[in-house]
Amino acid sequence: MKTKVIIIEDDREFAEMQKKIINEKENFECLQFFTNPLDYLNSKETFGEDIILLDIVMPQMNGLDAISPILKKNPDVSIIINSIQDDVDIILRAIQEGAVGYLDKQNFYSYFNIVLESVVNEGAYMTPKIARKVFNYFHHKKQNINILTVREKQVANGIIDGMSYKMIADHLNISLDTVRMNVRNIYKKFKIQSRTELINIIGTNK
Repeated sequence: MKTKVIIIEDDREFAEMQKKIINEKENFECLQFFTNPLDYLNSKETFGEDIILLDIVMPQMNGLDAISPILKKNPDVSIIINSIQDDVDIILRAIQEGAVGYLDKQNFYSYFNIVLESVVNEGAYMTPKIARKVFNYFHHKKQNINILTVREKQVANGIIDGMSYKMIADHLNISLDTVRMNVRNIYKKFKIQSRTELINIIGTNK
């Protein structure tokens, strides 16, 4: 039984080429392509698709915003992002929303086969370029937190956990002025001004 694939891609020529090479594979069948997510979401037709190859930059609705409603419509479908967008924040959001694969579109022809096979076998796959960006992102976070002193790390973790300065002071048995001094040092080292920026830099790394 063939694995059924749907393509959501606004470049018709590229979508046709994807459909053609997928249909040349013995175990896969590309049923149809849509030029934007809304056409797929609004379709009343039942396709029985197992995999959706999803672009990000498209008219009417971008691919990231489409992931959740697609999974609501078909909870069992596996979504693979196929995009030129390789910013790490976009990659991480796609994963958080529920994508199980990420192809950089420039290397589609080199990796489409392995990503499809991986997902069919209940795995997940990112092309090497994408995976390297994700690893570098978390490696950079680890390096970032290591520029802080032990006390600054403790205060930073308190801030990230939503604690007030007084709560941090009580928890660490230090003065409120010491907390404020450490916060100033943390913000100065990271060149930031807010708790939100601190979370973006070191997350919940402890």
